[in-house]
Parts: sequence; structure tokens; C-alpha cells
Amino acid sequence: MKRRLLLAALATPALAQTATIRIISPYTAGGASDLLGRFAAQAIGEALGVTVVVENRTGAGGNLGAEAVARAAPDGQTFLVMAAAHAANASLYRRLPFDVLRDFAPVAVIGVVPNLLSVHPALPARDVAEFIAFARAQPNGITYSSAGIGTIPHLAMELLRHRGGFQATHVPFRGSAPAVTEVVAGRIQAMLENLPPQAQQVRAGNLRGLGVSTAARVPDFPDIPAIAEALPGYEALAWQSLVAPAGTPPELIRRVGDAVLAATAARAAQLRGMGFIPGNIGPDAFPAFLRAEVGKWAEAVRISGATAE
Repeated sequence: MKRRLLLAALATPALAQTATIRIISPYTAGGASDLLGRFAAQAIGEALGVTVVVENRTGAGGNLGAEAVARAAPDGQTFLVMAAAHAANASLYRRLPFDVLRDFAPVAVIGVVPNLLSVHPALPARDVAEFIAFARAQPNGITYSSAGIGTIPHLAMELLRHRGGFQATHVPFRGSAPAVTEVVAGRIQAMLENLPPQAQQVRAGNLRGLGVSTAARVPDFPDIPAIAEALPGYEALAWQSLVAPAGTPPELIRRVGDAVLAATAARAAQLRGMGFIPGNIGPDAFPAFLRAEVGKWAEAVRISGATAE
């Protein structure tokens, strides 16, 4: 009945108010998941003429919200804001009540938060190659901060450490803000954190940005190279996406995915102003992208030795 109702609502504008779509954001209000979930909600509501609400359901590293969507009816009325962290959680957690690849239908990547490798200005490294050489030369390696064990910034640095062939001591914090503060203060040497919390400090000269984790340079910081320019193939994205329960009708996935991607293209300036790179991956390419991300973060979890319960 719900499926027939939503199909009618999508096909007939006069019935728009009879269906409500629920987007579950598995993290706290005001974060990247919440902001992009609300961006997607507005885009879907305007494009399809339906009511869309965002529900924050937090806990267990985003897994509680994901479980709720995995178990929801595949009727096109429930979606999840899935983050890169969910791809990492597939290996980070020994037991999950869902399978990231099997239990969800990928819809679209909404936006990407670049990570930035940065150091305290007293460090002699001026670019990624010099940073790797400096780190290799330290008997005990370098120290780096992150927003916490098993977070994307932690795992991204572990990938860099492994591929760069240097040693490093991880100093985890509860969130990005204290991780940034400690590097600015010079108590920790480096980090590979989300770019937005670092942007002001980089512009003020309190941090030296060495490389972004995206495949290409970030338009707002054109003078900072991509890490891949020194380490070809390196990419570590903190992305946010929209997925539905597995079995959701493909025609609904297509309609919603097209609406989200149209909005990211039309409102690219708005997204960049929020600190995101607009997403451009839709239902056709998203499954392969997700499989690759699960594999990448499985490697990073293995390298780091991190686990979560």
C-alpha cells in the first residue's frame, strides 16, 4: 500500500501531500551528515512534490541509524545519509546487524568533505614529499592528531603513513576541534583532518597546508596540491551519500537520485560555501564506488589495527 501511495505521489502532483519521505541522519544535528541530509530533503521535496523530513537517530558510530534503514520497508519512503564512516565500519566493527553492500540500495553521493594534511609552521616540511622525508628521518616517527580512533581522518593518515613508508604515533581526540587546536599549539606535529575546521587557521598562517586528500586540488585552496601529486593514486574522501533499503524499486531510486544530483549541480556554490565539494555520483556509478570504498577502508583498518564494539 505504501509503495503504491508513493508511486502515485511521484507521478501525480495533486497527490503530493499524501506521501512523506523520511531521511535518517545517523549523526548529531549540525554535522556534515545532518547538513547534507537537509540539503537532500529540500531537493527531493521540491523536485518530486512530496513532504520530506529529516530524523536524527544517533549512536554506535552511525550504526543505529543505518540499522533502522536496513530494516525498513523498501517502499521508497525511508532513506539514510550514509557516510564514508559506514564503509569503514564494515571492517572496524566485528559484528554489525547489517551488511553495508548487501542491505542498501545506493542512490547518490551528495557531497564530499576534503581532508587536509597540515603541520605546525615550525615543522620544516613545505610539501607532501618533504613531509614524508622528514617523517622517515625521525627515529620514532612523527605525532599526529585526529577526531578519534577509527574515524576517517585517523584511517586516512594510516593509509598515508603506510604508503609513505614512515612511522607515526596517533593521538586521538573527541572531535576535530581539539585535534586542530593541538597542532596549532605545536604540541602535535601533524594531522590529516577535514578541511573546513582547518580553513581559517591555514588562511591565518597558524597551520601549513601540505596536501588535500582529493584526487585533484580544491578550488578554494588552489595553491595546496593534492597528496596524489606526490603519492599517485592516493585518495581518502570523507563523503556523504543517500541510500535506501535494498529492494527499493529502481524507478524510485532513479527519481530521487536524479533530483539530488540536479540540486548539487544547481547549488554547487551553496555547497562549496558550506565546505563541501558537490557530489556527482548517481545510481549507476555509486555501487562500484561503494564497493571500492569498503575495500579501501578495510585496508586502512587492517593497517591501523583499530577495532570498535
